[in-house]
Amino acid sequence: MLTLVQEKPLVRISGLTKRFKEVTALDDISIDFPKGEIIGLLGENGSGKTTLLKILAGLYMEYGGAAEIDGDKPSHITKAKVSYLPDKVRFANEKTPEEVIEFYSTYFDDFSEEKCRELLQRFGLEAGKPFKEMSKGMVEKVQLSLVMARKARLYLLDEPIGGVDGNAREVVMDAILDNFDPESSMIVVTHQIHEMERLFDRVVVLKEGRIVGSGICEELIEKYGKPLEEIVRGM
Repeated sequence: MLTLVQEKPLVRISGLTKRFKEVTALDDISIDFPKGEIIGLLGENGSGKTTLLKILAGLYMEYGGAAEIDGDKPSHITKAKVSYLPDKVRFANEKTPEEVIEFYSTYFDDFSEEKCRELLQRFGLEAGKPFKEMSKGMVEKVQLSLVMARKARLYLLDEPIGGVDGNAREVVMDAILDNFDPESSMIVVTHQIHEMERLFDRVVVLKEGRIVGSGICEELIEKYGKPLEEIVRGM
C-alpha cells in the first residue's frame, strides 16, 4: 500500500500569545501555513496582525506558545530566510536606492541585485535618486523591490500598497505575483481587501488577538455567495 506523507507546513503557530503590559495582542492562536500560498492576514486595527508579523520576523522574542518557520523558532537563524516589509519604511534622507542595494547585497546571501534593479525599473524609479526627493509611495516601492529581490522562504508584507496611489497599485500587485516563488509562502497584511484579494490563496482574519475566521478564498466565496470583503467584515 502506498502511504502518502503530508508535507510539513512552512509556518506552524501553536498557542501563540503576546502581551504588552495589560494589553493582549495575540490570544492563544494556532494555525499552519503551507508553502506555495499567499495568505491575506486581515482584521481591524489593533487585532494583532502586525504583532504576528513581527514575531515571525524575529523582532519580538518574548511570547507564550510556539512559532516555527521551516522547523526553526524565529531568531537570527530564520532572519536569513525571512524577507520582511514593515508597515513603516525608513531610510536616511540623503541615501539612495543604489546605496541600499549595495548594503543588501552584502548583508543577504539570497539577494539579487539584478532582480531589484528590474523591479525599480518596472516601478519607474531611479536608483541614484535620494530618498529625500521621493514621495512616500516611491519609497515604499523601493522597499518592496528590496524585499522581493530576495529568494526567501517566507515573505512578510505589512500594508504593501498603503502609500501607493491608485494607478500604481495594480503594477505593484502584478510585480508581487510575478516574483512570488511557489517554494515559499507569503503573508500579507492589508486593509485594502477589495483591491488585493486577487493575490490571496487564503485568508486568516484576526479580531482582538484571536482568529475569528480562515479559509481558501474560492471556497469562502462559493460558500457564502458574497465578495470576499463582505465575508471578512462579517467574521
